[in-house]
Amino acid sequence: MKKLTQLLIIPLVVLNLFACGQQPLDRKYNSTTMWFDIREGSKPRNDSLNHELCNQAVADNTKRGVKNDGFTYRELIDQGYELLAKAHSKAYADSVREAHK
Repeated sequence: MKKLTQLLIIPLVVLNLFACGQQPLDRKYNSTTMWFDIREGSKPRNDSLNHELCNQAVADNTKRGVKNDGFTYRELIDQGYELLAKAHSKAYADSVREAHK
């Protein structure tokens, strides 16, 4: 009985550790799960902003012919802030980032 318990519990613990080890915003971009991943990894006050910044980065990459699959959501959100700084000013983008931390 002890052997059976070990065979069942040890793999479940290992799988749980691997599943919980990755933050949602550190996952690779996936257009199908993007909204859920960003919402899960963001605070309620900035999930819409993060989603919009990610959308802007994805659109910019698509326009330039860059594949989005290699980027994490966090990288795409940071790229969105860079695009925001180009459209307005760096100070504005920094203030938005600070206000939505």
